[in-house]
Amino acid sequence: MEESKRVEEMNYFELIAWLGIGSSHPGGFPATKQNLGIIRVKPEEYVLDAGCGSGLTACYLAKTIGCKIVGIDINSQMVKKAALRAEKEGVSHLVEFRVADVHALPFSKNTFDLVIAESITVFLDKAKVYQEIYRVIKPEGRVADLEMALIKELPANLRRQLEDCFGSGTNPLLFEEWREAMTQAGFQDVEIKNAQPLTNRGNIILNELKKDWLLIKDLTEKVSRQPGLLPRLQKNAAFMKRYQGYFGFGLFYGRKPTPQRMGIRDWIQRIVRKKI
Repeated sequence: MEESKRVEEMNYFELIAWLGIGSSHPGGFPATKQNLGIIRVKPEEYVLDAGCGSGLTACYLAKTIGCKIVGIDINSQMVKKAALRAEKEGVSHLVEFRVADVHALPFSKNTFDLVIAESITVFLDKAKVYQEIYRVIKPEGRVADLEMALIKELPANLRRQLEDCFGSGTNPLLFEEWREAMTQAGFQDVEIKNAQPLTNRGNIILNELKKDWLLIKDLTEKVSRQPGLLPRLQKNAAFMKRYQGYFGFGLFYGRKPTPQRMGIRDWIQRIVRKKI
């Protein structure tokens, strides 16, 4: 994304893309590492990183596991940063990055063994996202989605403030509602793993910027060009600090079942139901 807007006018995705942040999700990169330990990716598996950002998770997987990964992001700037990261870290032969929308993935059905996502579904149409992920996963393949969740219902006035901070459509669900959304898409054995309350770690975005070698070099320059950057980040951080008791996060983990063969009796019943 070109710097054609003031930071006060950017939505959350635009802000993250402009900053080039790869792990602004709840729990940051430590949560990513914990979750990858739970998922146990195998070297022979083919993985889709949906909403890959600057490629931090995909490149880490490639370096530590050696599996092949495709990362997609709707923002071309993020994809460029991710490709640069892969080249710098020597994993370009394992990782491919593309511009794509998770609502309409450019892949055939039954392509991937595993789809991972980190804090993108909370901003999107959950039914469409999970249906599309279900389509591209192989039978017995897995989905692992790290998302913010509600510990208790969020009052309407706080929902409005949340959308003001993070953008229209931001909609965290209760833990059980996340599980139900994934189940409704057809996934089975859906579990909530590594669930925990959101704790105050200061400004998550600034913390992640400072830890990422690819981003820290131009942070000072961006602050000087956009004096509104720090107040914008502080506004988001202040909201989450004040109301953190409402929020948690977890890994929502499910499996695409193997289609069952239809017997003669099942076929007859389906015909009868259609006629009725």
